[in-house]
Amino acid sequence: QGVSNLVWALATLEVEVDPQLVTVMQNRVIEIADEFNSQGVSNLVWALAKLGMGVYPALAKAMQRRAIGIAADFNSQNVANLLWSLATMGERADRGLLEAMQR
Repeated sequence: QGVSNLVWALATLEVEVDPQLVTVMQNRVIEIADEFNSQGVSNLVWALAKLGMGVYPALAKAMQRRAIGIAADFNSQNVANLLWSLATMGERADRGLLEAMQR
């Protein structure tokens, strides 16, 4: 949750972030992806899209896998933020993710 909150705050404040820091954060997120809740997933991916830094394909896959696993916990805003963010970053939403989010 802490990583998600940090990236969200940086994006919200429109702080210019060193690309090396983003790389470090993305690597950490991949390591702890299974700890994210629905809001954490959507906020993190939204923040990365907002920062315009792009995303590692491995991070996009990890967040989509996590979202599929906890799809029942997503509200409509979480779903919209996640899908908008993936599209904004040029990442294709996994078929499994789309199916899981249709509930």
